[in-house]
Amino acid sequence: MANEHRFDGRAELYARSRPGYAEDAIRRIFALGLPAGGTAADIGAGTGILTAALLSHGAKVYAVEPNAEMRAKAEARFCGIPAFHSVSAGAEATTLPAHFVDAVTAGSAFHWFDAAAFARECRRILRPAGRVFLLLNARDYADSFTQAQHALCEKYCPDFQSLAHGLLKTRAGAQDFFGGDLHEERFPFPLTYTREAFVARSLSSSYAPPKDDPRAKAYSRALLDLLDTYFPGRESFTLPNDTVLFWGRLTDPAERQDGVAMGVRAHQKHLFTNRGLKCAK
Repeated sequence: MANEHRFDGRAELYARSRPGYAEDAIRRIFALGLPAGGTAADIGAGTGILTAALLSHGAKVYAVEPNAEMRAKAEARFCGIPAFHSVSAGAEATTLPAHFVDAVTAGSAFHWFDAAAFARECRRILRPAGRVFLLLNARDYADSFTQAQHALCEKYCPDFQSLAHGLLKTRAGAQDFFGGDLHEERFPFPLTYTREAFVARSLSSSYAPPKDDPRAKAYSRALLDLLDTYFPGRESFTLPNDTVLFWGRLTDPAERQDGVAMGVRAHQKHLFTNRGLKCAK
């Protein structure tokens, strides 16, 4: 399955249940490389979770997302906000102009990208001295509930690898991606869920059985049973979690010379979809 289709049919669950990121991690992005009023390309923006945080701090955000269902959720959420620009494109070919953004961000998405092609595209669209920021949330595998959830996912989700799959794959690829200028920081960010929100969050995962799969109901029931075991009688509960931020600067001056004229033409042609975006009434 192509990566842009991995979340087909899950946009509603994703928008409703996915958590954001630690506020301290967002502030760190602005302190390190996104000036007040600056421009960010949020790549693999999905339904706009990281986009929302960047907008709230005053950034102009070009939310690049190839999945139409996910992108539509973001467009509905931010319709009428001038600083929001929706871009129908992938991480490896964003259609943004060359040397256009102060920072590139990716929230829980880098592990889906072709890292080498994404690096070339980042170098092309970043302004000199621009940085790339990769964020994701990381559950604590020392926690007994997390271990039990892992075992349950192995039983019901054929494509499941780990609740830390995104973190492990991102960390494994980040060193080569950043070419040595790699920094990693963690920010405590406990996740509080209601029972319904936790089930929705679990079903929003790319590895979860789709709703028309007979295993989906069994998986949902097993998740509720798990909550009954660990949090009996409680409507809400909190799980240990950190937001992990990887950041650095991509420095390859030779590659930064390509695509200037092409980027200008793309900008003139594309104009992005914030202009004329129709808001639902």
